[in-house]
Amino acid sequence: MRHIPYKLSSITFPSDWESRAANARTAMAKASPKDRSNIIKDYQSLWKDLKPELARLSYDKCWYTEAPQAGTDIDIDHFRPKNSVRGAHRESPYEEHPGYWWRAFDPTNFRLSCIMANRRRHDIATGHVGGKADEFPLQDETRRAWCPEDDCDDEQPLLLDPCDPFDVTLVTFSEQGEAIARYSASDKPWFNKRAEVSIDLYHLNHSMLRNARISMRDQIEKLIADAKRYFKKLDGTDPDLERAYKRAIELLREARSPAAPYSVFAESIMEPHKFEESLRGVFQS
Repeated sequence: MRHIPYKLSSITFPSDWESRAANARTAMAKASPKDRSNIIKDYQSLWKDLKPELARLSYDKCWYTEAPQAGTDIDIDHFRPKNSVRGAHRESPYEEHPGYWWRAFDPTNFRLSCIMANRRRHDIATGHVGGKADEFPLQDETRRAWCPEDDCDDEQPLLLDPCDPFDVTLVTFSEQGEAIARYSASDKPWFNKRAEVSIDLYHLNHSMLRNARISMRDQIEKLIADAKRYFKKLDGTDPDLERAYKRAIELLREARSPAAPYSVFAESIMEPHKFEESLRGVFQS
């Protein structure tokens, strides 16, 4: 997961977007609870129309997994679910949460997501079922917002938000391509819990993602070995060797750039080599 610098001022809305959104919010405010889902369906073009702009912010990658989305279906996830919230309810009298319907047309609640992260999916290779869907667990259920008058900022979501520059630091990776919590449960239990829940619900260890990371690891390790070997032989007499060295450095830089797929994983593989003389060019800004 890489930080997405998402601000409304950074995207271009269709000329009629705000007027349509105003109509949708008015209709939603007047609707009975049973009619809200129909209004959400009627106005779903509001978030679908923003897909190109949100994709541009992440170089066409899923905001949760960093998987490239060229040629695949892609969703706009509502970070706070719009129709229902799995497992969220009140006692005495019993009442299920209606979803954050008042945030359905709020673009600050939109996140670009691949299908694996957003929809419930069964990983045939591992048997694990993941996907955010209508999940939005909190640390303290009594602090959950239930209506527009409640303050969502009082909630403490367990799910990490790719738009939060701190949240994205709580997940790192093993050399085997596995997303793991940066902090242990004994060291930072709250940070660990958030990372573990997010890895599970965003399906960050789906076998397809892990295999893609492992393939990337192999490519990176080869480039690192090549760069070190070329560097040792550089003496100003062989321009082909110099070009090969510079190309290896360039490819490593590209792999850790924000536009590259799985770039945070690539950074984690390269990090142990950060202070090696032969690879200084990879890490210079």
